[in-house]
Amino acid sequence: MIITWAGEESFIIKTKGQTVKVGAEIALGAFKIQSPGEYESSGVQVEVIDGTIEILSEKMTIAWIKKAKILSDQELERLNGIDVLLIGIGGGEFTETKTAIEVINQIEPKVAIPMYSGNLEGFTKEEGVKSEGQEQFKFSPADLPQDERKIIILNAAG
Repeated sequence: MIITWAGEESFIIKTKGQTVKVGAEIALGAFKIQSPGEYESSGVQVEVIDGTIEILSEKMTIAWIKKAKILSDQELERLNGIDVLLIGIGGGEFTETKTAIEVINQIEPKVAIPMYSGNLEGFTKEEGVKSEGQEQFKFSPADLPQDERKIIILNAAG
């Protein structure tokens, strides 16, 4: 699977069977998703509920949350087993950094990838990671960390 950040809240996720767009536009292949619900195509499931998008493919689960809040036990149960979390950080239209870190700690994904519009420094300092990014995140279930969380910083595709 390959995740590319298209900037702002938009990501492109390429799976073996399908390309999924999440963010300002949600699409499963050529099909544009306009409303909450569950969608499936070529072995890829997309579920849209309450500002959260979950993608299940290749035995992995990716969640997208632009503006997170501290999760209730019920919400947390629904998000159990997230492998990769795409989360807004830095405040404004995204989650406040402190809240984003709390939500990451609640969900406990194997990998967290921030989406941001400029306030990356506070997050990287708090998480103890370098702020220089990579072009894409390519991974399979075997590549995911087992004992620790990994923070991946992506550069927006130009």
